[in-house]
Amino acid sequence: MPTGYQGRDMSEAERRRRAAARIRRRRRILRNRIIFAVGCLAVLALAGFGVFKLVKFVQGKGDGDPKPPASTSQPASTPASAAGTGVSTGEPASEPAADPQGGDWLLTLVNNNVPLPEGWSIETEVAEESNQKELAAVAAQAYRQMKQAAAAEGIDLLLCSGYRTVEYQENLFSQQKQKWLDKGYSEEDAYNEAKKVVAVPGYSEHNSGLAADIVTPKHQNLDDAFGDTDAAKWMFEHAPEYGFILRYPENKQAITGIIYEPWHYRYVGVENAKAITASGKCLEEYLDQNV
Repeated sequence: MPTGYQGRDMSEAERRRRAAARIRRRRRILRNRIIFAVGCLAVLALAGFGVFKLVKFVQGKGDGDPKPPASTSQPASTPASAAGTGVSTGEPASEPAADPQGGDWLLTLVNNNVPLPEGWSIETEVAEESNQKELAAVAAQAYRQMKQAAAAEGIDLLLCSGYRTVEYQENLFSQQKQKWLDKGYSEEDAYNEAKKVVAVPGYSEHNSGLAADIVTPKHQNLDDAFGDTDAAKWMFEHAPEYGFILRYPENKQAITGIIYEPWHYRYVGVENAKAITASGKCLEEYLDQNV
């Protein structure tokens, strides 16, 4: 009799053990399924976020930059190099049309990754009488007003570079690149170093007629030290009043792709210049937040 009860007790204990094991197994399976489902949801969420960012990036590239301005015919005498840019060499031409989507052509972005829009054509005129440097007509007029206002306060401004043809830009870029080649850099590395200082031809704001390198007769070197001159300090404070922004500020190289250039200003119009300067952002950042 004891033996029979012992066998029955052991049998029931075994059944209870097996039942408990099944419960634990089911819980593990359920837990694993939950973990797997959560993992799948996380992957889907990340993928969705990536697609969203990609779409925003594409939209930013397409919508953040104004549409290419209306093309105008080139004069028959226009050199081949200038015709390649779509910018006139001083001959009368219509200014770029405003973006039909409501954008402002004065905010057209040109940098190492964004070339001058195809078909760009603009009227230029002499902005600096002393050296006959030109800018787009609207920028030239603003520069002359700024120069006159500065002179009234004892500040002498000098436009040392304005509108450039792509051919001229190619010469500048080649010279800068050669400096790095002479130091033993490879073609690729020399190219990358050169474009930190001189914009790639066709990717320079100077090709648009809206960029101005402004110095003072007493300091015509394009270096950081210019930022300490009275002329530079005056422009830091007053240039936006005439529609110009400091295009390549300090600590923005990672965004603009260009080193700090206290002499390089970009005409964007008075309202835009004041808004951009007040924001503390460079042009790329400002356009990105206003897409």
